[in-house]
Amino acid sequence: MCGIVAAMLFPVVATCSFSACADDDDETPSFVSPYADSRTVMVYMVAENSLSANVWSDVNEMLVGMKNDSLKVGDRLVIYVDDLRLPRIYVVDKMTEGTTFSDLKPVVTYDGEVNSATAEGLSAFMDYAVSHYPAESYGLLLWSHASGWLPSSYGGDYDTGAPVRRKSFGLDNGMNSSNKYLPGNQMSVADMVKALEGKPMLEFILFDACLMQNIEVAYELRHTAKYMISSPAEIPLLGANYTTMSKAMFRKDRPHEHILEAYYREYAEGPHRASYGIVVSSVNMGMLDDYVAYMKTVVAAHKAEMLKLDVSDMLNYICYGKWTFNYPDFLDMQGIMLQVLNDEEYAQWKAKTDKVIDCLHTDQWYTSYTKGRVSVDDAQCCGVSMFIPFEKYSSRTFESTFKSFNEAYSQTSWAKDVWMD
Repeated sequence: MCGIVAAMLFPVVATCSFSACADDDDETPSFVSPYADSRTVMVYMVAENSLSANVWSDVNEMLVGMKNDSLKVGDRLVIYVDDLRLPRIYVVDKMTEGTTFSDLKPVVTYDGEVNSATAEGLSAFMDYAVSHYPAESYGLLLWSHASGWLPSSYGGDYDTGAPVRRKSFGLDNGMNSSNKYLPGNQMSVADMVKALEGKPMLEFILFDACLMQNIEVAYELRHTAKYMISSPAEIPLLGANYTTMSKAMFRKDRPHEHILEAYYREYAEGPHRASYGIVVSSVNMGMLDDYVAYMKTVVAAHKAEMLKLDVSDMLNYICYGKWTFNYPDFLDMQGIMLQVLNDEEYAQWKAKTDKVIDCLHTDQWYTSYTKGRVSVDDAQCCGVSMFIPFEKYSSRTFESTFKSFNEAYSQTSWAKDVWMD
């Protein structure tokens, strides 16, 4: 669900608090779920952008998927939608009547515009969902445009000089428009961490958004969820199929495995397999603190080789200079290690990494940059990308918060804990 859009600076839209919302009930919520083994999955759809029309089809799929007999009475989707109308919140469970989005009545309708691409907006929604729809466990689905670890800042297009907005997560244009060329506000990963602080530990975070499965994002979010499921590449505009994904999100036995499988199966076996493809993985967040200590030793021993890599034949989810200058290379981590480690070192790295990352992929995936499919070399693919601060990124400057991708990268927790001496 990602794409590159030209953008011009636009003022931030003030965030509406829940106290200013209409149609919210005044009933004091219970914080203990009456249902054993229940789960509330919070769905945050930032769609005041070119994805606005896709909200309808995905919510329709959720309505079908939630009818599954394996779901418990206490399993609920709490869905926040900010599209071309005022933001709303809906609740869907297996007893929900209606078969289409238009049949649903929101439990909350905001009485003013909201900038949904903020930590405040996400945090307020989650507080509402947890307090009004408590459960024994929680999941979070983040749905929008995205661009991984990159900071949400403006930069100039290196070919034309036009301003370009790099999306971290979400795109809220503040104009109730689906025009893909409009500017907008985004949420940085650091802000996302702030939004999740103090919330219940999530069973999973699922990004139905492009480019979010990189080690830098996972490491920032490692204390907020047990697993993170996403793609290191662009995903097709269709995104996940929630007819099957809804069941997977409510599995009580290793839901991350079922979510990963559901996402993969849609593009490996579904009707769109001939046109698209997918690379998707899950990261065991609880193992990342130990993994980062190991990776620090790997990077320290091989930093010089990494900085000299020829990326032309490597598995690359965004090709800097070949497809675009607005984003750096998004190199698969396994492909990097294959190039710089000897056989013994690589075997050790693979054994450790396989305990942290599970990956499923088709033999090709689709990119909008070439409007075609790109082959996936299984030997190079673990389904998680990793940034390398090549000198070529420092040679170009742009008007933004950071003067280069390398400067922005240096502010990430992964860079500080792994790359820095």
